[in-house]
Amino acid sequence: MIKKDIIPILISLLLVLYSIGITLLTDYLLNYKHYVGIALIGISTILYFKNKKLYVYVFGLTLVIGIVNLIDIYYSNIVFGIGPIKFNTIFLTLLVIFLAVNKELLNTLFPEKELTEKDLVDKNVETENRIKRYERKFQSKSELQLKNIADENSGYVDEAKTAAERLLKEKQVL
Repeated sequence: MIKKDIIPILISLLLVLYSIGITLLTDYLLNYKHYVGIALIGISTILYFKNKKLYVYVFGLTLVIGIVNLIDIYYSNIVFGIGPIKFNTIFLTLLVIFLAVNKELLNTLFPEKELTEKDLVDKNVETENRIKRYERKFQSKSELQLKNIADENSGYVDEAKTAAERLLKEKQVL
C-alpha cells in the first residue's frame, strides 16, 4: 500500500522526468538550476526510503530553495514576483502538499515544548519575586496611589497590580 506522504516527492519525480523527456525530444536545454534541482530531488527520493527524518529536512529545504527560485525541476518556469524577489509556484504548491501529508511526522520532529512541572514552579517563583520587589517599591505609596496602581485599567503590569492589592489588604483598605 502506498502511503500518502510519498505524494510530494512522487509529483516532483514526475515533473523531473517530464522535463528530461521534453529536453530529449525538443531543442530545450536545462540550465544549472535544473541540474541542482534534479540532484536534490534525487537525494530526497533516496532519503525517503533510507532515512525519513533526514528526508524531511532535505526535501523541505529543497522546496524552500525552490520557492525563492534558486533551483528548478520543471522545464517551464512558473513564477510570480514581489519586487525583485521571484517565487516559484510549483515549489510553493509542493510545499503545501508536503506539509499537509506529513503533519504527523513534522509534529514528532518539531514537537511543541510543553512546560514541565519544574518550569511552572520556576515561573511561579519568578513571578512571586517580582511581586515582592514591587511591594518593597510601593511601601511608601499612599492608599490612593495604590488603588490607582491596582486598578485593572492602570497600565501597570500584573505583578505591580498584585503587589498594590496585597499592600492595600495589609492596610485593610480592600
